[in-house]
Amino acid sequence: MIEFCVHQEKFAVPNAWEELTPELFEGIMGDMDLVTKGKLSPGMLQIKHVCRAMGWNPRSLARAKDEDTLSNLAWLGEQVDFIFRITYPDQDAALQDLSKDDFIKAKKTPPERLDLPIARYLSKLDYKFVLNSCFCVQLIPYVSIQGKLYPGYSIDTGFNQLTCSLTALQFIEARSLLGCNKEMLPLLAAILYHSGPYDSESAHTLAKSFERLSSETLQSIAFNFSSFVNYLFSKTQFQILVAGESEKKSLITTGALESLYNLSNDGLGDISTVEQMNLIKYLTILRKKLIEAVQSMGSAEMPVVDIAKNTGLPISLIKQII
Repeated sequence: MIEFCVHQEKFAVPNAWEELTPELFEGIMGDMDLVTKGKLSPGMLQIKHVCRAMGWNPRSLARAKDEDTLSNLAWLGEQVDFIFRITYPDQDAALQDLSKDDFIKAKKTPPERLDLPIARYLSKLDYKFVLNSCFCVQLIPYVSIQGKLYPGYSIDTGFNQLTCSLTALQFIEARSLLGCNKEMLPLLAAILYHSGPYDSESAHTLAKSFERLSSETLQSIAFNFSSFVNYLFSKTQFQILVAGESEKKSLITTGALESLYNLSNDGLGDISTVEQMNLIKYLTILRKKLIEAVQSMGSAEMPVVDIAKNTGLPISLIKQII
């Protein structure tokens, strides 16, 4: 939270995706559409977030022409550093020699405001602002269509444990739609907001109702889910499932349905049972099977290079497992 005082009264503005309300989240998503179209700058998006959080009208503040007020508002906007990350050419090559703390700072702060010796050099590079799409929270807990509420999947990180209500089949089918064209977004939303035992046919039927949702809400649902997926495979123990130089070989990207149904052959239940398996349990089993496969190949004295070819995992990771 960004904390500040006005006339000795304390206020706070959310400065993390996890702290947002659904209204603040959809507000940012709506503004991002304007940024994409070149109608709004990233800096103004941050200021608008502050105004929404505080219940201020940015137009009224602008008309006031009070230099102190405008200066303070601009300063607050600059403190909002969770929405964007800054990317530099050649996959941030210029940042590689920075310490971990300075690297994080450089990814959050535009070089013009960066208090580091390298800042002047960075300001001359062709850098870009991109959305920080990696977080673990459900920011749209339900949607309303013609007066009917459709609850979404839940995510809970309490007590340092991650749980999620998505089923394995639900997750696989939703993930396959990430990056799809806008016409497919109602189906993605219907999959994620499907109630009761999940099945593909009823989700497809439900998608016709979800076409009534606004494009902003559909884009928000897609971004929220995409960010959760990024979190799962970059910030948790499940990153091993997509590790390696070629994700084509990973269990979770290619042959995901086959991997799911193979669990039935392993005696973990019939097809219907494994389809309804909880996502976290499903990923945990896949991770266990992958590690056991690597260890088995290692025990058989298979060369590490060949294990890497078979699994797609980097050699450094394989050596850790063995």
